[in-house]
Amino acid sequence: MISSYGCEACGGPQGRWRPALGRAVCAACERADGGREPVLLAEVLASTAIEIGSAARQLRAVPDPRTSGGTSCKRCGAAAEWHRTVRGKWILIEPGERVVGSVPAGKRWRIAGDGTAVNLGSAIPADTCRISHFDRCPARSAGASAAVA
Repeated sequence: MISSYGCEACGGPQGRWRPALGRAVCAACERADGGREPVLLAEVLASTAIEIGSAARQLRAVPDPRTSGGTSCKRCGAAAEWHRTVRGKWILIEPGERVVGSVPAGKRWRIAGDGTAVNLGSAIPADTCRISHFDRCPARSAGASAAVA
């Protein structure tokens, strides 16, 4: 079908509707890639990265999990460190290490090289681990904190 308005790319006569281009173009413009200039993927990715970077700078910064997130417990005031878990949650870990044999299974944590807290299911009894402050907080009820001596 010939458009009554002509080619939308160059303004010439006898434009034809091209569904792939989403507009009417003449035969010369269709051969010249429909009047569109090619866009390199690298240019699109670079501009997208710039936009994402500027959007991220406007948001609140997330703590770097490799550095100590040293803080104190809001309930008891004891020193502890925030670490991100493997599943993306945050957990308050007590400073120092304990012998695995003195900590019940499921309550044992290890801090990976990137700062991520990993829950240890089973371990060698002579090995060491860390413990969540939530399990030891003296401000919690006596029954809940007595589980880990």
